[in-house]
Formats: sequence, structure tokens, C-alpha cells
Amino acid sequence: MKFVTKFATALLLIALMVSFMPAAAAQPVKAATCYWAQFIADVTVPDGTTYSPGATFKKTWRLKNIGTCAWSSTDVSLIFDSGEKMGAPASVALPTTVNPGQTVDITVDMTAPSTAGHYFGYYKFKSAAGGVFGIGSTANKSFWVEINVSASSGTGYDFTANASSATWSSGAGALTFPGTDNSASGFALKLDKPKLESGIESAQAGLLLAPNNVNNGYVQGIYPAFKVQAGDRFQATIGCEYGATTCYTAYRLDYQIGTGAVKTFWTFREKYEGWTYNVNLNLSSLAGQDVKFILVTSAYGSPTGDRSLWVNPIISRAGGTTTPPTATPTVTGTPPTPTATLSVTPAPNACDRAQFIADVTVPDGTSFAPGIGFTKTWRLKNIGTCTWTNYSLIFDSGEKMGGPDSALIPTTVAPGQTVDITVQLTSPTTAGTYRGYWKLKSSTGVPFGIGSAATKSFWVEIKVAGTGIVPGTATKTATAGTPATPVTPATPGAGTSYDFVANVCTATWYSGAGQLPCPGTDGDAKGFVLITTPSKLENGTNDNRPGLITFPQNINNGYIQGIYPIYKVKAGDKFRTIVNCENGATSCYVVFRLDYSVAGSSSIQTFWAFVEKYEGGIYTADVDLSPLVGQDVKFILTTLSTGSAAGDRALWVAPIIYNASAAPVTTVAPSATSTVTTAPASPTVTNTVAAPSETPTPTSTPTATATP
Repeated sequence: MKFVTKFATALLLIALMVSFMPAAAAQPVKAATCYWAQFIADVTVPDGTTYSPGATFKKTWRLKNIGTCAWSSTDVSLIFDSGEKMGAPASVALPTTVNPGQTVDITVDMTAPSTAGHYFGYYKFKSAAGGVFGIGSTANKSFWVEINVSASSGTGYDFTANASSATWSSGAGALTFPGTDNSASGFALKLDKPKLESGIESAQAGLLLAPNNVNNGYVQGIYPAFKVQAGDRFQATIGCEYGATTCYTAYRLDYQIGTGAVKTFWTFREKYEGWTYNVNLNLSSLAGQDVKFILVTSAYGSPTGDRSLWVNPIISRAGGTTTPPTATPTVTGTPPTPTATLSVTPAPNACDRAQFIADVTVPDGTSFAPGIGFTKTWRLKNIGTCTWTNYSLIFDSGEKMGGPDSALIPTTVAPGQTVDITVQLTSPTTAGTYRGYWKLKSSTGVPFGIGSAATKSFWVEIKVAGTGIVPGTATKTATAGTPATPVTPATPGAGTSYDFVANVCTATWYSGAGQLPCPGTDGDAKGFVLITTPSKLENGTNDNRPGLITFPQNINNGYIQGIYPIYKVKAGDKFRTIVNCENGATSCYVVFRLDYSVAGSSSIQTFWAFVEKYEGGIYTADVDLSPLVGQDVKFILTTLSTGSAAGDRALWVAPIIYNASAAPVTTVAPSATSTVTTAPASPTVTNTVAAPSETPTPTSTPTATATP
């Protein structure tokens, strides 16, 4: 997480869009809805499908006529709009008349470019009168075909064909291959024609993996050693099996060199939502080494329905098939989680050209809860001949996610230099997969991007889901112990309508161990809350404003929450704070949440959340509370551990409700103990926090296996 100076989470209702496709430069249609399309599905060639140079393929989109006018084959045609044409015709007639409300499958014959790379081709419709229209809320967005072209012309290793050579195991111990479908111990099976959650039956074989039937269960296959060559790539299509609607898993490609530690090369979280994901990883960093690759699938919480598909997992290699040694692998150790990157090399000798280096934050497919703010950072390289001075990041097309139209690049970037470019975004409020496309703009107003012609956008891709970490239920049992010496906080600043630090002990604090004293005792395994002045920030600086250290109960996935007295939300109220881990708490990995309960209700709901891991940055929250205006609300500060609670010293700096028109507030100094006249009812938690991006560690590690 990069340093963020300020962020505004605007919980605005976003119109439901089944299509989240990018727009290319073309004339927009008029406000009338005569001609209007909706993207339904990629019937063939899912985004990111890999082809060899010059390979031919058929791309089929499924679209729906959501306008008021019929599309006839003589009136409406599919047209190429922009991007890479891939040998396609300039226009294609519709196969049939499509009346309002009907869907149609439209197919185009294409040829993969002869040069390795990442290619997009954008398409729209055109009426006989010359009007161009597409998809999206204003019918002006393109739909696309996206492929990768690999220089590899053969298969170096086929994980499906060699699955019986792997050593399979789960948390229940060693497994046979093929396993038994629905075995509680977990299983791995070969499927000749797996059916992906998109509803498409693959013509390529694949592996079906299901973890052992316990919370956070896993299954893994450890393959024999394989000598990696420069240019080798791991490729697969992944997704839940069709019909496995409760599937929620983490995919990992782990590896081990010799008897060294097991490491994670790539990881991806997947939840059943009708989409698949194409993996194409460059393995060149492992070239020349004998590598034991490990396919891992682990459950997020309950494994019920966790039927994960790896379709055609292979190592592609120029020159054809290579047979690896058949030695039995022995794997030990605990893997870290590096991030795979993608780079594109455009042609040189142009003024404004950029090269994508890495997703510094938010890798493609990262999951967020609805309405959650996040920071997206790309690393780009200036490979042109002109220095970037007063250049800007600009939104190009797709889903904007609450981002700005443009943002000035804060530094000068000379040719050959790299720069990290950051934008503040908010996840949409409707579940789905979203992609937003961005480019750069010169000081003279000329847009440019990446790719061989400097015309391609780079993007952010996220998934929005409404489930995640669920805290335990608060109890009414008081906790014994000796509280720390009370601290009287400083007088709240101007505009403070409510001060959570000053009123910390008017709140009732709980963990899974029961009710907690306020202030608590530092180091209490039951969890504790403390006032700290100054606040020692994760980035090594001090903030002279008081803050709260909240430490969850010291168990896996422990939590702590403080339920504050009723507060009537006013127009203009905002929740403001800085969240981070306390300086020096290097193992800290938590979720900060602002929860609430409306007076008269026993239900707790999440209003805002942020996942934080110690990495030297801090996060400034500025959350608009307008959806709660006029209501009597109990606000709840909640901190949850992600896995082990060791070192989870979560710091809320100066948490307040701010209102520009607020009169000075009266603060209540904390007392040594908290008196609760009426204990709150055990709340039913409606949780909206996306699960953390790292895989939970199992409670026990089987001998001679990688710990997923």
C-alpha cells in the first residue's frame, strides 16, 4: 500500500451494468434508445486466451437487443472499431433479425498476429443510416476480443496428462489419483470435457480439485522436477465447475527448487460468478533450474461446493514437448506470496511511449466488497524519446470505479526511467467483474499508451463480492484484569462532531473472549483497546493527535469491537481517520471496519472496510455518512485478524465524525472500567468485507507437503 494522502469513499448507488466493457473512440449515439445493445457472454475465446502466431480462431459474442428498434441483417451490421483487427473483415452482417429483448450470437473469423504479445480488438454495431452504437449505459461502449499470442509453438509439460505422476495430498493426508468424487478427504480428478462456470464446455481436458471437507481445507499435487527454459510459460484456464454455486477458493502455483523452501509463484482468488480467468505466466525467472511445480486449491472458509477447475494447465515451450524426470518429489516449508508481472515491449524511437512493468497494487482479479475504497498503482516505464513533464494519467474507458478523469503524474520521468502512478478508486456497489482502462496524456493533450504502437490502454480489473470475514458474536461476560492508567485525550479540533478517542470508554468493548475493560491491558490475550499519544505511524512518523490501538483476541481470525452510544447522523457528517499498523508491528495483517447498528435493530452491518498489512504506508479514510442521515446509529469500530493475531496492533488515528458546521463537542474522559447498564444483544452480523488476499494457513502441516 502506497502512501495515500486523502481518500473519499463515496457510497453512491451505481446503475446495474451487466456489461463492463471498454469504450473506444467512436461517435456516441443520441439519447434515444432505438439502437442499444447489452453484452451477455463470450461464447468462445474468453478474454486472455492464448494462441500461437498465425493461428486461426472463431470469436463469438452473445449480445442482447435492449433498444426499441429491431436489428435486421440488412439494417444492422457488426463493425470493427479499433485496436488489433486480427485479420477480421471490416463488417459482418447479422445472421438473423433480432427483435427488442432477443439475444443473438455473432461470429467473426480471426487470425492471431504473427508477433508475440497481448492484443485487443474492439467492435460495435452500425445501422444502415450510419449510426454507430454499442453497449453500456449510453450505448457508446465497445465490446472486444482479447488474446495473448505466445512465441511458444508446443507443450513443454502437460499437468493433466501427468497428473498420476504427481503426489497428491490434502489436510486429511495422502490422496490417490484419480480420487473419488465427493470424498470428504478431498480429491483430484481428470475431466475430458470440463464445463466451466461460464456454462461453456471446454474441448480441452483439465483437472477438478476439491479441498478436504473442513474449513480452510486444501488439496495439492506436487509434480516431479522439471527443467525450466527461458521463454517457458505456465498457461491454464481456471474457474469453478459449472453449477458449483457456493465455490469460493484460492488457486496457487507453488514451486520448490531442490530441498529449498516452497514458494508461491502466482495466486488467484475465485468465487462462482459466471466468469473464468486465463492464466499466462512467464517462468523465465526460473530458467535453468530443476523445479517441482505444485498445483494448490484451498477453501475460503467452508469447502462446501469448492469444485475448482484447472483447464489445460501446461508449460508452453517453443520447439515442442519435453518429458521431465519422474523422480518422486519431497516438499517442505511454508510459501511466501510473490506477484507475477507482465511486460510489453513497444517499438522504440518515438516521443511518447510507455511500457507496462507491473501492478504494484491490486493484481488482476482482486476481490473487494461493494463500495470499498482502494488504491491502484501501476509501474510504467518511459521508453520514448521525450521526458514526461506535466503529463497526466487519464481515464480511457470501461468502469471508472469513482476515479478522476485525470490525475497529474507527480514527478518528471526521463526516457528510460520508471514511475509508480497511483489513482484512488471505489469498488462498484453491484457484484460482478469490472475492468477500467487508463492511458497517459502528454502536456500538449495527446493521449498515448502501451503496446507496439503506443495505442493500448493498461487497466485495473477487480471482482466485487458481498461475502468475507465474519467476526465472532459478542458475549455479555465481563473480563477480569487490571486496566491501564486512563489517559485524557486532547481537546477535539474544529469541525469535530464526535470523537471516538475521547469517548472510547463510553463504548462497550468485546472480543470473542467476552466483554473487555476500557482501557485494556497491553498484551492481554483476550484483546485490548488503548489510547496512544502520540500515534506512532507505520511509516515511521508520529502524529500528535491521539489514537486507538485495537488488538484482537489472540487467536486465529480473532476480533475486537467497540460499540459506541447512539449518535444521530446529521447532513454533512463524515467519518475520518488514518488507519495503519503501529510502527514496529511488522507481522500486523488486519481488517479495519466501521460497522453500525440502527437503533431498535440487533443487526450489525458494515459501512466501510479496509484490509491493511504492514508495509510502511498509511491510509486516510474520509467516509461520507449521508446514507444514514436522520437516523439514531450505534457506530462500531471493529478490527479483525486475518489468520494469526500475533502482532496485530491496529492503529486508528484521530477517528472522528467531522462536520464543517459542528459546534465544539463535549468529551468524556475514559475511566478505568466501563459500566454497562444494558448489555447489547448478540448481533447478527451482515458482513460485506472481501476475504484477504492471502491464503489462510492450516492448523496442522502434514509431513512432506507444502503448506497451502
